[in-house]
Amino acid sequence: MMTTVKPLRPRLQNRAKNPFSRQARHTIAALMAVGSLLWLPAALGWSATGHQLTCEVAESQLSAEVRARIQGLMQALPDDQRTDLFDGKALTFADLCTWADQVRPLKQYRSVASWHYVNVARDASAVHYDKCVTGCLLTAIETHIGLLQQAALSPWPRLQSLMFLSHWIGDLHQPLHVSFFEDLGGNRTQVTGYEDCTNLHGVWDFCLVASTGKSRSDLLIELLALPGADDFDQGTTLIWAQESLDLVTHPRVQYCRKSESGCEPWSSQRYALSPDYQAINWPVAKLRLAQAGYRLAGLMNTLMAAP
Repeated sequence: MMTTVKPLRPRLQNRAKNPFSRQARHTIAALMAVGSLLWLPAALGWSATGHQLTCEVAESQLSAEVRARIQGLMQALPDDQRTDLFDGKALTFADLCTWADQVRPLKQYRSVASWHYVNVARDASAVHYDKCVTGCLLTAIETHIGLLQQAALSPWPRLQSLMFLSHWIGDLHQPLHVSFFEDLGGNRTQVTGYEDCTNLHGVWDFCLVASTGKSRSDLLIELLALPGADDFDQGTTLIWAQESLDLVTHPRVQYCRKSESGCEPWSSQRYALSPDYQAINWPVAKLRLAQAGYRLAGLMNTLMAAP
């Protein structure tokens, strides 16, 4: 199944039409800085650190040819986005995985808001495309794989497709992004146990990573040292989505309880996560971050290689 969309066009360079004033940009930057405590866990798939780790793992596995092609494509980022979203700094490969979240407030990207996740019914045991009528994470990945396969695509639409795909692969491996609509993928599942995360989605987006207390460079070393990396990039998008559904409905996640009628909510009110929640679930999250990186690299080495 393939959903076709028109390549997204760059924003107008006329600064008068830029919706972000200098003061607004600084305000947005400040909000993004504290988002790790408030907005980010509730709305995004993996925190910025998680998505950056995905891209850093992927970068370590890219061929020299593909790495050079991607570096060249980064020059297509419009100046206003470079200023508004990245404070004018030189773009790194790790920035690619955070871009799709950073542009979510912008009007021209609101139509793909539902592409960050895929929902299933509570009585479903498998992921299907039937919930993707208006677009979801599964069709988003296929759409941007399709666009990257178009050799004639100009640099800016191609860069957007690359940045979207890099983000979608990270989202697909965050288990709460393959879950139930009625609680917004765990955003309405109120929990205690982490000081900075009050819902289960936030725990998986942010707190599992942050609570390691380790730097991003140290975490990257851990991800690259995981055994079995040679097999991480095997499978298809649907298989990877099924992995997330199987993980999120496992009792260790404390998201739902399986019964004959489906996977019912763990509790009808705020509840405490087990004291060993971090010890049990961080290894799962760590594996998913690594798998996302290796799988993204596999896609990039195929899609970005010279014809």
